[in-house]
Amino acid sequence: MSRDFNASLHRLLLAGVQFLFDLRIVLLGNRAAGKTSLANLITGHAEPHLKRTAQCVKMHGDFAGRQVTVVDTPGWWKNYLVKETPEFQKQEIVLSVAHCPPGPHAVLLIIRVDALFKEKHRRSVQEHLELLSERVWTHTIVVFTYRDQLQEQTLGKYIESEGESLLLWLVEKCGHRYHVLNTERATGTQLTGLMGKIDAVVVGNGGCHFEMDRKWMYTVEGMMTKRYMRANQRRKMVQEQWETPLVRQGLKHVHIPKMRMIMLGFRRSGKSSAGNTILSMATFISKRTSTCVRRQGEVDGRHVSIVDTPGWWKSLPVADTPELDKEEILLSMSLCPPGPHVLLLTLRVDMSFTAAEKKSVEEHMQLHDERVWAHTIVLFTHGDCLGDVTVEEFIESEGEALQWLVEKCGNRYHVLNNENWNDGSQVTELLEKIEKMVAQNRGHYYEIDLKTLKEVKQKRKAVESKAKARAKKQRQTRKMDSTMKDVGKHFSEFSLVLLGYGESGKSSTGNTILGRQVFGSRRTAKCVQRHGEVGGQQVSIIDTPGWWKHLPTEQTPELNKDEITQSASLSASGPVAYILVLRADCSFKEQERKAMEDHLRLLGSTVWDHSIVLFTFGDLLGDRAIEQHIECEGEALQWLVDRCGNRYHVFNNEAKGESHQVTELLEKIQEMIAANSGCNDKGMQVLREVTEGRKVEEDRANTRLKMQGQREEDESDDVFDDGEDDEVIWESRAWKWTTAV
Repeated sequence: MSRDFNASLHRLLLAGVQFLFDLRIVLLGNRAAGKTSLANLITGHAEPHLKRTAQCVKMHGDFAGRQVTVVDTPGWWKNYLVKETPEFQKQEIVLSVAHCPPGPHAVLLIIRVDALFKEKHRRSVQEHLELLSERVWTHTIVVFTYRDQLQEQTLGKYIESEGESLLLWLVEKCGHRYHVLNTERATGTQLTGLMGKIDAVVVGNGGCHFEMDRKWMYTVEGMMTKRYMRANQRRKMVQEQWETPLVRQGLKHVHIPKMRMIMLGFRRSGKSSAGNTILSMATFISKRTSTCVRRQGEVDGRHVSIVDTPGWWKSLPVADTPELDKEEILLSMSLCPPGPHVLLLTLRVDMSFTAAEKKSVEEHMQLHDERVWAHTIVLFTHGDCLGDVTVEEFIESEGEALQWLVEKCGNRYHVLNNENWNDGSQVTELLEKIEKMVAQNRGHYYEIDLKTLKEVKQKRKAVESKAKARAKKQRQTRKMDSTMKDVGKHFSEFSLVLLGYGESGKSSTGNTILGRQVFGSRRTAKCVQRHGEVGGQQVSIIDTPGWWKHLPTEQTPELNKDEITQSASLSASGPVAYILVLRADCSFKEQERKAMEDHLRLLGSTVWDHSIVLFTFGDLLGDRAIEQHIECEGEALQWLVDRCGNRYHVFNNEAKGESHQVTELLEKIQEMIAANSGCNDKGMQVLREVTEGRKVEEDRANTRLKMQGQREEDESDDVFDDGEDDEVIWESRAWKWTTAV
């Protein structure tokens, strides 16, 4: 026996715990964390199992004279909460415990340390682990993977370092049990050390394994049984539905030599990849589709024409989709005249489909008309993530929302594995389903509403004309201001105050301007100031708390309003410019305009003279000019840009290395400072006086409220209950905003 084996045996005997010759382990973690690689290392598999884990996989092996059973589980998406994980995957995670009866001695939570670990990642880990109950933490060890240079002795410092407090929370939640190894080149010492820590978990739990609540496990097993039975019923029903009407009505199978398709769906649903799979070539670019793209090719003796369209945000209503994108979806019909034979509505099988997604799909499909459903097939993508689960089981497990959608499309659906182009049968089967649907529609394709199409084209033409005029106007204004822009360079430093609703990209904008990661990714709760040199000039950037996108100032917490009001007082002695941050990939309507106006009013009436609108996520515009977005969105956005003197700029926050976009922004700011140079210092002083005066008045008002509240508190204890209710209401509103923005 090895020295490590004897050490483990001695440690267990000292604790009065019987040595475990048969060890049971469950691996959990997000996708690509290294679970499967670790399972192969522990069990000593010579031929690694490298496929994506769709169902639980039980592996056996021998390690240092011990029989080890390892259960590898399906990984979840790192950014997604448990509600966004498909039901069948959650069921697999719960039943992982049943694959190593009577239960695992340890649960290994796999985390990569070569990637940022943010708050949403922490929440995702917590929610997915607690599918097994909160008791699972006492049996859990965090295993950090993919960090060659991170040695055991420095891991503790890394976890406790600034910016990694969330990792520290995770380790503390697991009772400070953690280990580090490189799954690509793990040494025997690293694996032996891991086994020693698993033994320590067994000792800490008095030799007991983790045991699931039997009632909960039986409930999940019952859900899986019902899922399987209902899936079989659906499969038989659909087969009959495809064939019976054709025979009964005397309709013949129609071969379509020239087939026209339109791809629809939310962003990242796999539309472009599905188009490539159908055509068997990489003709659609995988980055976000901003304008309609048509591609064609020969497939199984048919000339197939496919139009890819811009996607919408998965859970957002059609009101939050930019007008440009909605117009593109409508104009897609004109790219396949006289109309498409089929609209392929793409959904992913590796993501949940809830009532919010159902509402979003329904509203976006209604951009056309009710007739569109008779020509639509639901196309499920990422079929490799199903593993042995049938698409019917996925439909049944997801619940009413997805079942409604499939039935709305006449129970027409198909599943594609976009990773496997070699399987031509999946495309052939799809084309045959399309031809059967056309036969059921008596040979008709979806006919374009020519009146609607004409109106959209006329509007697009008017928008393009106005966009050119706006761009020309800005160039002329800049030309006049540029003669004085050197005035802005005379200041040793100037300050930029970032303002906008939550998730608009303020912090990312600050990082882009300064060229480094200085603002965190968490929601900004207080003003944060950072300094740096940009283009040879000192710049101070002040990030402020965001507000709810659709809500007025009355719904913004007083502390946040105070922070916004005081933002100017943090600025240096030089001039101040206000950057109004908006997303270019979201709509901007009257509610958002009013919210913006109300919050800027906190800074006084002069703020507009010192403001510029900055559009973020500019890469999602594609080849379209920002002026087209401004003109197409309508009066609310046009009012805002005009209120800022037609000063606007667009950022691609993903392109950190493109300094020209920062240089151009600073030039526009310097030109604005120059235009205001006659009243700049005085205006800023007045602004600070107004700010300080407002603060004094608010302090007095708060003091009066506290005195009044103290009197009411003496009279009745019910005030505490009221306060709790207010907090619950506010949390509810915050949740609604999070899901809508």
